[in-house]
Amino acid sequence: MTEEVRTNFLGMILHTADFCGIKLLSWCIMANHFHILAYLPEPEPIDENEILRRFAVLKGGERLIALKKRLSAIRSIDGDCSEKANEILTSIKARMYDIGVFMKIVKQWLTQEYNRRYAHRGTLWESVYKDVLVETNAQELAKRAGYIHLNPIRAAITPDFAGYPWSSYSALCRDDGTALAGMRFIYGEEASLEEIKEAHGDLMSALLEKEKFERALDIGRKRSAGYDVPADHPLTDEALIVQADAHMKRVMEESVQKEIIKKIVGRPKGLNIETMRQIANLLRIDPTMKKKAIAEVAGISRTSVYSYLSRIKDANTSSNQ
Repeated sequence: MTEEVRTNFLGMILHTADFCGIKLLSWCIMANHFHILAYLPEPEPIDENEILRRFAVLKGGERLIALKKRLSAIRSIDGDCSEKANEILTSIKARMYDIGVFMKIVKQWLTQEYNRRYAHRGTLWESVYKDVLVETNAQELAKRAGYIHLNPIRAAITPDFAGYPWSSYSALCRDDGTALAGMRFIYGEEASLEEIKEAHGDLMSALLEKEKFERALDIGRKRSAGYDVPADHPLTDEALIVQADAHMKRVMEESVQKEIIKKIVGRPKGLNIETMRQIANLLRIDPTMKKKAIAEVAGISRTSVYSYLSRIKDANTSSNQ
């Protein structure tokens, strides 16, 4: 999607959410996919004026005028309680409070818009959509919103949390009413704009560091295994490389130790490989650990500890030779 199409598509999403009665908590419209965190309330009774207002939001003023003329013509014949007029209003209302309808409307709109612009025919989307039910507690909702807002950072489009115009966090920083209402649903109705920006900014920073940490571990493992890890990954900045190097030694030690036990010790009769690895790790952390403590942690007898220690010592000796 071009920048213009993303802007128009976001507008359509906001209009469709209003029509369907869905509360948007956060969103991020990327170039070829989008993420939405939404709250779907229980259907509520709405009168004709509200139905017509929502219809106008979705379809525009001209379609609303045409609908009103049609309802008026039907009622002039059948009376104010016309069943035909009520059926029309009921059919419009039936499309509200439904996530499936919401997704169908916005995706069909973009398909039609794309096909019109680029003389394309047929479907546009790879699949229907993926939906995940999220617990309605503040911590979980905030974390989900944070991961959504990190998409432009993760894709290396911008280094700034608020630097992507098609993200609700960027909209929040511009004091957008819809974005603020969505974040207040998460952080509390009494929370100020500045309080939300600070709290959510801290959360995104923590989530980003977690992703960098996990990426660093992955780099360390792959490098220790001899793989050539590219240095242009979106999260691979200077700090990340430092983290990867810091973890590399530890990962290599663990890999070597695992191979020693597997290759030299093999599967000795009466000894459990996993217990042996556990004891080897305990000794790596604390080489002076007492045999009684090892037995308690590993859940074996003190006599068995001697057998395991002897086997580990032989393995290390063979490895050094």
